[in-house]
Amino acid sequence: MRNLLLLLTLSVGTLCATDSSILAAPTTPPPSKTLWKVSLASLAVANAMDLQSSWGKHELNPTLSSPAGKFGGQGALIKLGLQGGLMGVEYLITRGHPTKKLYRVLSVINFGAAGATAAVASHNYTIPRQ
Repeated sequence: MRNLLLLLTLSVGTLCATDSSILAAPTTPPPSKTLWKVSLASLAVANAMDLQSSWGKHELNPTLSSPAGKFGGQGALIKLGLQGGLMGVEYLITRGHPTKKLYRVLSVINFGAAGATAAVASHNYTIPRQ
């Protein structure tokens, strides 16, 4: 579990870092881009919280459940793969068309998904492990 959370943290940190910031003079990114990066981080934290709250419990989603019906490593890897794919697609979209409006729309989507995921995770904490 710790390795999965470490992998998630490193992937978010790598995504938020920019290669040009090392070579160029320090400049402040536009506020909309900063908001988008914060929304990615909040989505990653919400997914990590959901992973931790679901670990070892009965999983209703057959795609994420193990043969025993519990959430474990297989489901966690699928969830992390989906989240990484979403972040990668957003990065590629914003790389090609970096507009304030696009950053704001993606931020709203990410904050909404993070809120829904955090709500599911908080519900999972009320369910005892079997």
